[in-house]
Amino acid sequence: MTNSLLPRLLRRFSPNPAAGQDLVAEKDLPLIRVSPQRPQFKHYVFICGLHRSGTTLLERHIRAQFAVSALEAPVYESEGQHLQDVYPAGLKHGGAGRFAFAPEMYPDIPDEQTATASRERLLDCWGSWLTEPSDTLLEKSPPNLTKVPWLRRVFPGARFIVMTRDPRAVAAATEKWSGTSFEELVFHWHVAHSAALADEAEDCVRIRYEDFCDDPVGEIKRVASSAGLKRKPAETVEDERFTKLANSNAKYLDTLAARRFGKGAWTEYGYDLEGA
Repeated sequence: MTNSLLPRLLRRFSPNPAAGQDLVAEKDLPLIRVSPQRPQFKHYVFICGLHRSGTTLLERHIRAQFAVSALEAPVYESEGQHLQDVYPAGLKHGGAGRFAFAPEMYPDIPDEQTATASRERLLDCWGSWLTEPSDTLLEKSPPNLTKVPWLRRVFPGARFIVMTRDPRAVAAATEKWSGTSFEELVFHWHVAHSAALADEAEDCVRIRYEDFCDDPVGEIKRVASSAGLKRKPAETVEDERFTKLANSNAKYLDTLAARRFGKGAWTEYGYDLEGA
């Protein structure tokens, strides 16, 4: 897939196409609409990555090319965390730039009975917002980073796509609306991704925003193969926000004062902040 094909492949999606209206206000979340019939899936894939890390970009490309059932709802980026009442959403514990500091974002691994009940309730809640029939559910929420072990127990056999982006770019892109400092946001990146590293196993695959922008065809093929995704007979969809695939890190990094952060979780993911 070349960049010139993106407008055609991303034709169908808008930020909140399921509602065709403004986002549901934060005070009215979670948005619970129980499906009259619980959906059944053979496979579960969870995208894990912080706000402004490119996870929505990745999700839209997966939805364009692979047979998955995702979520579309009038909540921020159609994230499943806002459409259920089983676990707390990140906004209940500080939201972007803060949620990974909260102990509540690291749920205990449930026993089998509780795990089954949690899975059934989540599917009941998410079932009303599914995009299209498929045997694979794709869900994306930033707090997935901190509860991989919980999701493993609740959704046996699930796969996890961990997406990263240069912590400085994430911090700069988030700072204007997170209410936290640049330094706090970089540390939050470290804390959230340290959890993902600690929980990493064979069911996880990493992808870097920078690598995806450089080689979208190769990277999405690699990730899809690891996650067990099947290609659609014909590629579909469009979201105007993602018709151009370009690394926008420079617009953030070029404005930053020099800072030295040393080693952190970012080191494991290939980012050098020792002399930044």
